[in-house]
Amino acid sequence: MYCLSLLDSGNYVLHLYTILKNKGYPAEVVSTPCKIAKNSCGYCLKFKCENKDVVIQESIKAGIPVREIYKVTKAHYKNVYQKIYP
Repeated sequence: MYCLSLLDSGNYVLHLYTILKNKGYPAEVVSTPCKIAKNSCGYCLKFKCENKDVVIQESIKAGIPVREIYKVTKAHYKNVYQKIYP
């Protein structure tokens, strides 16, 4: 189980990724799944769900708005996306 954070641009994703990496929190930049993409950027931030509050706090400090966060689980060999923020 992991979480995905959607931001307004690829630059925001990379900037927040760098901040988290420098503070020792594991994260990855990944392509945004089509099921949750809507009109957002093609990249999102993948991280452990227990770090959700850290991701939100660091994004606020950096002035980077987090649009949505989804928890990703597996069900019947498919990913299930559950919106957990806002």
